[in-house]
Amino acid sequence: MTIMENRKSIKYKNPPLIEALCEFRFQKMGMVPNIVLGRLYEQIESEFPTVETHKGIGVQADDEKPSPSIVLEERTRFINKDKTRLIQVGEGFLVVNQLQPYRDYQSFRAFVREIVDIYYKVAKPEGVQSIGLRYINQIDMDQFQPLSDIFNIGFTMPSAFRRFPDPFLLQTEFVCSGNRDKLIVILATAQSSNNSKKSIMLNFDYRLIKPDKINGNLLEWMDEAHDEIEDAFHACLTEKALGGFEPEGDEK
Repeated sequence: MTIMENRKSIKYKNPPLIEALCEFRFQKMGMVPNIVLGRLYEQIESEFPTVETHKGIGVQADDEKPSPSIVLEERTRFINKDKTRLIQVGEGFLVVNQLQPYRDYQSFRAFVREIVDIYYKVAKPEGVQSIGLRYINQIDMDQFQPLSDIFNIGFTMPSAFRRFPDPFLLQTEFVCSGNRDKLIVILATAQSSNNSKKSIMLNFDYRLIKPDKINGNLLEWMDEAHDEIEDAFHACLTEKALGGFEPEGDEK
């Protein structure tokens, strides 16, 4: 992940980012779902040969509701050959996922743009309902290391509890861009593969909740969302934590 400080990028040799994704939801589709899936696969089969169908829970934003709603939905996943990228399609939505390794934002943006262009040609969507940009980080810490060593965001516990909660989940929400967008920051315990370490998830979910305010400029909104997430990432972590990711210097 690349971090913005006064809009100067810093790249890290050992970033904590494990996944980035961008989700688009539309008000109306010009093509029926089965036709969309077939025509999309024709366009991407050489790079995304594996197809899976999943049923799960999705999140939909609505500017008339105080928080996103949870819905059950079916989605088809197209997976690339080395399993580092996913394209997920369902009724009225498209999700583009980049797993590790995440090279840089410009590469991810180009990937998103390519898939969005294809999707618009085959699905013919009308009206943006919401957009979400999400960055998921996982950070390993020593078992008894205090959160304040790594995070500037967190909470304190009354001394009567005598120990820190495990597991825990802290969710904070911030209104951005004149009530147009919302940033959801989640700090929570995550499953660790090392018994001597504890893993913490730091998740940034930036969402467009008033789509009429962007005039259809999807990628321009994505750029602004990315900048906001980078600033939030930098603000949420201590200098000690950032140093542990091994900064390389300014991005060219």
